[in-house]
Amino acid sequence: MVQELALGAILLVFAFTFWRPLSRVRTVLGIPHLVSTGHAFLVLGYLFGLAAGERSRALIDDLGPVVAFVAGWVGFATGMRFEVRVLRAVPKSYIAVSLTPALAACTVVGALGAVVLAYTGVPLQAAWLAAMVLAAAGASSGPTLAALLRVRRAGRSSHARPLLRLIEFSSNLDDILVILLAILAFALFRTTDDPVRPEVLIAAALGGGALFGVITWLFLGGKAREDERLLLGLAMLAFTAGFAGWLHFSPAAVGAVAAMVPVNLPGERDQQLSGAVGRVERPAVVILMTVVGVHAAGALNTTLLALIVLLTLVRLLTKRLTTTFLPVSVAGGAAANRRWGSGLAAQGTLGLIVALSYFHIWRDDVAETVLAAVALASVINELIAPWLLLRLIRRAELNRIGQSPARGGAA
Repeated sequence: MVQELALGAILLVFAFTFWRPLSRVRTVLGIPHLVSTGHAFLVLGYLFGLAAGERSRALIDDLGPVVAFVAGWVGFATGMRFEVRVLRAVPKSYIAVSLTPALAACTVVGALGAVVLAYTGVPLQAAWLAAMVLAAAGASSGPTLAALLRVRRAGRSSHARPLLRLIEFSSNLDDILVILLAILAFALFRTTDDPVRPEVLIAAALGGGALFGVITWLFLGGKAREDERLLLGLAMLAFTAGFAGWLHFSPAAVGAVAAMVPVNLPGERDQQLSGAVGRVERPAVVILMTVVGVHAAGALNTTLLALIVLLTLVRLLTKRLTTTFLPVSVAGGAAANRRWGSGLAAQGTLGLIVALSYFHIWRDDVAETVLAAVALASVINELIAPWLLLRLIRRAELNRIGQSPARGGAA
């Protein structure tokens, strides 16, 4: 019965997301941003998990293959955004500055998370594994809000648009850290008695993902019809996700590594696959967010509250304070507002997916607490993100007015 209710809830979520007659309802409720990022469905899943209670745990085994496949799909869509030829055109100093807030946040959140978990009696190895998952979530930021504002009236000014581009670029670049942290965490700090050495596991995750990326690229060529090549590419995506789940890797991270290969190989074989993956990415995020909410509903303890503080207040302060020491030039030679780290409050989806995969593989109380903390903190971050970003834009506009020469002054 629980499975049928869960399926019905997911169908309602899809209707609420894509049915046009409900667009006005979404606007009146003031949640278009939460809907676009998928966090509204996370809340719905969380409420459903609370209502189902212990019965929701029966979904874990049933949803395991689906979670692995959809997580691999979202990871694949993320990896297809990293084209080396595009990144080469960006100054290295700009890339370094864009990555620094995420580096600082993952270091601080991960270290303090390990201390909190060890203090509560979690074994050291399990605490470090959970801390790296927390670090991945702390590094991750969402680019959706900055991208939306950049094309709207609030972000069209000469000072706001370059600032929003910087925030969007930094948020997208953060996913590289999330992928690396996920691969390292799932290989270095396994709590199972695994006879395989960690460096072999890391090589298997990176090498396996790269190999499947090459095979996908080969399948996308040849003399087959376009629809046949597309089906072969999607089949390789599913196989890559299954490979990652079978070896207890993060399907999202391995899928992202696999996607980076075809987009950087010669030719344009990947265009049709990129379009198909991109079109289905949003429904995939909706499914994952709902599942995250259902699984996160079981944890409620003092450790959870401490981790939420780390992933909201400490994460935001770290990113904001880091950027005060990182002045960066943007378009037109203007210096970006030194508080631009406030614009990174929005939570990225990839960090949530890594936490979900961690929970599905280990399925213990620590993993459940970490997943709940990442999920609830991401909702808080998304609620405050629009206010912080609009405030940052207004401050940039006021600075521009204050720095402009007074009219009518003496020549």
